[in-house]
Amino acid sequence: MEKAFLVEEWIASDDSEQPFIKYMGNRFPESCVPPTAHAEAHNIAEFLIFAQHVQYEKSGGMVFTSDYQGAGNILTDP
Repeated sequence: MEKAFLVEEWIASDDSEQPFIKYMGNRFPESCVPPTAHAEAHNIAEFLIFAQHVQYEKSGGMVFTSDYQGAGNILTDP
């Protein structure tokens, strides 16, 4: 039986300056950022929603990236 391993970089989520945030999920093209989050997190979410829409339109509805999340300047698991 063959084995496969996935190794990912550890993202520190206990930093109050750069907390781990889920910007948008898989089901809807809308922000998952809580209302109490910093304004920058809301701006990032809006940009990612815009980028997803452009990607969808430019690919003729064939492709889009979703489930944007991360901490600081790192996006992970799209």
